[in-house]
Amino acid sequence: MAGNEDPGRCQRAAGRLLGKLRRTCRRWDLLPRGGNLGIAVSGGADSLVLVELLRRLTPVLEHPPELVAFHVALDGNGITAGLGDAVRRWLDDLGIPLHTVPPRFDASETVPATCFQCARIRRRTLLEAADSHGVHHLALGHHADDAVETWLMSLFYTGTPEAMAPRRSYFGGAVTLVRPLFEIRRQEIARVARLCGLPVTASRCPVEAAGTKRDAIRRSLAALGRDQRRVRRQLFWALVRQLREDTNREDTNGSSCATVREE
Repeated sequence: MAGNEDPGRCQRAAGRLLGKLRRTCRRWDLLPRGGNLGIAVSGGADSLVLVELLRRLTPVLEHPPELVAFHVALDGNGITAGLGDAVRRWLDDLGIPLHTVPPRFDASETVPATCFQCARIRRRTLLEAADSHGVHHLALGHHADDAVETWLMSLFYTGTPEAMAPRRSYFGGAVTLVRPLFEIRRQEIARVARLCGLPVTASRCPVEAAGTKRDAIRRSLAALGRDQRRVRRQLFWALVRQLREDTNREDTNGSSCATVREE
């Protein structure tokens, strides 16, 4: 823990989320059996809570993977200096090695970048970095609210609802991208980050500060007032049903990007 922590409340809050994370990992078959598990670390609350929960979980697994962190030095303005000293020290204290990698741009990509372009560059860079380091599972910090907002963005702005999968393979199965926080809400993550005193770094991306399509989706949901939580929950399980249907179709064709395990 990094400071300003409440050890007792941290332990209880992290314990509750750890139970949810374990169920999510079993349901969607997210964790490797041994080997290495990469974690994409941005410095935000989502990625740091993911590190905190996984470092608590792995020691009790029958075949615990070794955790390794990856950071892409990029924001909407271009290449950055990387993670701050507080996050670096925290990872070092936990014994988790950190690989900071420069973004790899395609010939058509320039900066400043939109949020969509930045996310694509980050994902490509992370997957290639994991592959080059022999890391076959890479965990991202996307949570249930991210999944709902992304689903609605794809529906509103492209006309085709595309669900964010909790598990997807790349490079012919060489690297599997997993989202262990998939069934956990943003508010729960923020609470654990606060109670555990994690060294969260505020985003300094100028594109994000100016407002994004995701912000517009959040404002639309917030306008529902007290109904927002119930609507988000209904939307989340609707996209899960879509994922299951997509998976069943892919299984019929002899391939699958997400393995669903019922409790």
